[in-house]
Amino acid sequence: MRRAVLFTYLSAMKLRRLTSLLFLVCISFAVQAQYTTNPMLNTAWTSFGLGANSSDNLSYQLFASKSKYEETVSTTLRAAYSQELISGTDDSIFFRKNRSLEVGILWGQVWGRKNMFLAASAGMGLTLRLYGDSAMQVIDQFVYKAGATIGVPAQIEMGYLSKKGGLSLMFVGNWNFREPYYGALICYTRKLSLK
Repeated sequence: MRRAVLFTYLSAMKLRRLTSLLFLVCISFAVQAQYTTNPMLNTAWTSFGLGANSSDNLSYQLFASKSKYEETVSTTLRAAYSQELISGTDDSIFFRKNRSLEVGILWGQVWGRKNMFLAASAGMGLTLRLYGDSAMQVIDQFVYKAGATIGVPAQIEMGYLSKKGGLSLMFVGNWNFREPYYGALICYTRKLSLK
């Protein structure tokens, strides 16, 4: 009986030591990883894209952004134009397309390896929306309205980046009070020199 208790006690001690040792090894790896240099450090690039989003059932989107990654955070300036492709069944005006123009500034993080990269960011933006509106009782009268709203743009971009150019896939979204959307774009990317 004493042997069983002693064996259990020694096993628990070994397990505690092993757990402490594994914890220290994990901390050591985390500290070493923290101080490795990100290959995207001090990198700037532009992205020009074409894609689709969920605004007004389905819209095409033209997109341009300039990103810069320094020290701890990336900063992205972006502009996008969306126009309705397919009118919905509840759309009151079929001969005028809904449009939106947005600008935004985003902050995020970038990870890279050689010429491959992944960037994720979110921020704040302003959206100008042009849309048709009509009263259901009056079929032949309509008003084309303009409305501005603030929003929270976000994007995830992954792809190949070089000075000669590359391609990336970008997932975008904008949560705003007029027409929130999500979408995907194919982008031409180009690395810029920082001076």
